[in-house]
Amino acid sequence: MSDPLTDPLDHSVEGPDLQAMIGRLLAIPPDFLAGDVETGPLVNDAVRLAGVRPAGDEAVRARGLGELALPERLALQVGAWLVAGPPLAPLLRTAPGQGRSYDGESVASALLSFAGLADAVPVARWTGEDPERHEEVVRALCRVLALRPRGETHGVAEDRWVAVGSAARRAALRAAAQEQRKAEELARRLAEKRAQEAAAQYTHV
Repeated sequence: MSDPLTDPLDHSVEGPDLQAMIGRLLAIPPDFLAGDVETGPLVNDAVRLAGVRPAGDEAVRARGLGELALPERLALQVGAWLVAGPPLAPLLRTAPGQGRSYDGESVASALLSFAGLADAVPVARWTGEDPERHEEVVRALCRVLALRPRGETHGVAEDRWVAVGSAARRAALRAAAQEQRKAEELARRLAEKRAQEAAAQYTHV
């Protein structure tokens, strides 16, 4: 199964304005960054506030919330804040007319995918002083919903994600490192084979 934070998207629908989303991110209330709140009810309330088709109270819990560590729960809470109001919530309600349909379960699932960003970028940096991290957070949420920032083509949005996406960058580095290890192993085996062949020729002289 592909991961929108590390893998290319085949398709995306035009979504919210990037700067408006960053503005909402930076206006997040402190309660949404607290570790002592009940994440499940908070996320389910956010899904309902977004006005998408029914989200049962168990929507998030059924997707494995109890298995998440604190960083992922905090990430979920940030995502909940972003989907609960404009500029994103109205688009989630009208998306079916754009060839994309959202319900409570699909939004909850997308938020859980979004929480994976906490593995690449500590949540404490999401609202810090680095504008690129703000952009990364917003683009990550758009990606898990198969959306792209308003005014961008799919190709432009993909290129920009590669430029700012820490998760995608780490995945690319891991892949490159794996290919390097394979190349080194192949070279080692070839060197051993050549040495064995040379030794065999020497013994027959």
